[in-house]
Amino acid sequence: MKLLKLLALILTFQFINHTTKAQAISYYPFNSQLSIATNPTKVVWMDFRFQMNSFTASLNTEPALMVNLGYTKNAFIYAGGGVNFGIVASIIDNQDIVKGYFGSVGMRAYPFEKAPKVSVNFELSPYVNYDGTSGVFRAWLGVGYHFGGKK
Repeated sequence: MKLLKLLALILTFQFINHTTKAQAISYYPFNSQLSIATNPTKVVWMDFRFQMNSFTASLNTEPALMVNLGYTKNAFIYAGGGVNFGIVASIIDNQDIVKGYFGSVGMRAYPFEKAPKVSVNFELSPYVNYDGTSGVFRAWLGVGYHFGGKK
């Protein structure tokens, strides 16, 4: 278990390191989530989400692998999934490091002609606790900025 916690902590630092190399950054204000993604216009990409409105002890980190399913002129649709980690809580309170699992289906649209790198993001994301006893159906709505521009 300690090895798993150490691995998750190392991975989290690697995710944070990606901030300086991020291809896209998004904020979901209704859920207080910050998303840092590798290039989301590629076929396969990674999305790293960080909960922003939390006590440190319950800070959640969600890495996800996404796959683009289709493109239009100003948008792309994707699906994927990932794991919700409670790294800090596992270290401080000796809780389980894996809090749950989720799937995602979403769209990133670039509707602004004068600001082609700004996106409006919408995603549906069913979530289940690690032990499968409960879950929720999450919806994300936010804005993003793609440093590389749209495809």
